[in-house]
Amino acid sequence: AEHVAIEAAVEKLLNARNPILVIGAGANRKMTAKVLKQLIDKTGIPFITTQMGKGVVDERHPRFLGNAALSSGDFVHRAVEAADLIINIGHDVIEKPPFFMVRGGTEVIHINFRSAEVDAVYFPQVEVIGDIANAVWQISEALNDTSHWDFTRLMAIREANEAQIAEGADDNRFPVYPQRLVAD
Repeated sequence: AEHVAIEAAVEKLLNARNPILVIGAGANRKMTAKVLKQLIDKTGIPFITTQMGKGVVDERHPRFLGNAALSSGDFVHRAVEAADLIINIGHDVIEKPPFFMVRGGTEVIHINFRSAEVDAVYFPQVEVIGDIANAVWQISEALNDTSHWDFTRLMAIREANEAQIAEGADDNRFPVYPQRLVAD
C-alpha cells in the first residue's frame, strides 16, 4: 500500500473517537486474520463481520459485536451507526453491503487489494490498496496512542445483544426455542 494512503488512514483513526472495523470476504486470509487480531488486541477496537468475513477473527473475542446480515435496525447496525469512523477491510461487492453511506455521514476507510467500486452508497474517503495484511500491520504500528478512543456506547450495544441472546437460553418449550438451540 502507498505510504500516503497509510498516513491518511492513520490520521483519520487518530482523529476518531469510536471507530469500528467491518471485516469482509477479502480479509479471509491467514496473515490478514493474524494482524487483524493483533490490531484488535492492541487497540481494543470493536469489530463486526460480513457473512463472508465470518471466522476471520474468532467470534468469541470480547470485541466482536456481531454479523451484519440482511437485517437493519438490529444491534450490529446500531453499532455501525454509533461509530464515527468505519474501517472496511476486505469489502467485496458480491456481498450485501453491511452499511450504506450517505453524504456528510460517517467516513469510511477502504482497505483492500483492489480499489473500491464507488457508487451512490459506497464512496470511501480513504482507500488503502494493496496487501491487506501488510496495510493493517503498517496502520497498527503507526497507532501509538489510542487512549482517547471511547467504546462505551459500542460495548453497551454488545452487552444488550448478549443479554437478548441469553433470554430464552433455558427455555424448554417444543418446538425448540432458537435461543435455546444456540445456547446448547
